[in-house]
Amino acid sequence: MHMKINNPQELVGKTVLDANGNTIGTIDKIWNSWNQEYPGWFYGVKPNAHARENYFRGSYKLIPIYCDYIKEVQQQIKLNKTTEELGRYWNMAVPCGHNKYPTDELMEKPVYDRYNSRIGTIYSWVGQEGPHMTYGLCLDPYLCDQWKVPYNRLLPLDANYFTGMKNETVYLDKALHELREYWTQYHQYQY
Repeated sequence: MHMKINNPQELVGKTVLDANGNTIGTIDKIWNSWNQEYPGWFYGVKPNAHARENYFRGSYKLIPIYCDYIKEVQQQIKLNKTTEELGRYWNMAVPCGHNKYPTDELMEKPVYDRYNSRIGTIYSWVGQEGPHMTYGLCLDPYLCDQWKVPYNRLLPLDANYFTGMKNETVYLDKALHELREYWTQYHQYQY
């Protein structure tokens, strides 16, 4: 069940607890979701030392938490997922061309289209059973300006579009205009 959060900015700095009451870290950043049916948010959780070392491969990257994972908000934020469940998604191998990479290696990586044009950066994913199928792409600022997209809006990026990763960059088999058509046609964005 989706929890309606009216002021997502107020969650920045709050402590995050998993479903068992274990502290994971604190919310450090927010992004607007691509889901237009109900305005959702992704929250970037800065993991504490225990969670980072035991569940998230020692990574200092923000752990993306979708608003559907939030059970209640008071002085602290309680999730409906355990740290183990979040860690399983984080450590899952993701197909990227002919190779597979742990999810954390794709986070915060720049993304280029098939013509080597920079599109944006990956900041989130939607966890599901099986391989991760949808990632959250934050467009580069020049595209946000050109298309009149809010800077904190994430757009869906299908993992099937990944052709590989080279020099810390994720490459796609789609051109920018094809992605724009996809976002317009299937997600009703008018960019």
